[in-house]
Amino acid sequence: MRTNGNFILLYVLLTIAQLIFCNYLNMSQFVIFTLLPGLILCMPLGVNTIFCMLIAFVTGLTVDWLGDGLIGLNALALVPVALLRKPLVSSIFGHDMVERQGSFSIYKNGLFDCAGATVIVTCLFLLVYIIADGAGTRPFWFNLVRFLCSGIVSSILCLIVLNVFNPRERR
Repeated sequence: MRTNGNFILLYVLLTIAQLIFCNYLNMSQFVIFTLLPGLILCMPLGVNTIFCMLIAFVTGLTVDWLGDGLIGLNALALVPVALLRKPLVSSIFGHDMVERQGSFSIYKNGLFDCAGATVIVTCLFLLVYIIADGAGTRPFWFNLVRFLCSGIVSSILCLIVLNVFNPRERR
């Protein structure tokens, strides 16, 4: 597997940015700032699903250990995103994108498709995260408000992550 060195460096730097969000930007109990679903979505399509799930688990565990404090929560929520990454890209951007192992960007595929993909992976991540975090102890309305507020903010952040990984890809 050949991976671009710039991708690895950006991945590590954005993981550090996620750690900064976890440690210093915890402004409300209703908003979760997360870049992690965008990081997993932007992984090269040549990466095997099992290896992507392993990377997602290690990344989530790192963020849990160094940032959030609740060990396993980000790892638990990030692994399903890695599992459904290729089927999601295949259904939104076309099956040939996965076969060619191409990359997608806002400029090549359009803002609407990229925003749809980031919203789906962010909602999947937040759904698992909030259900596991509340563990049946918080009321439904609290979890719903937390899901909606976090979904809006984190989807925008993940769209920015997508643009950071592919800034110069034009049509």
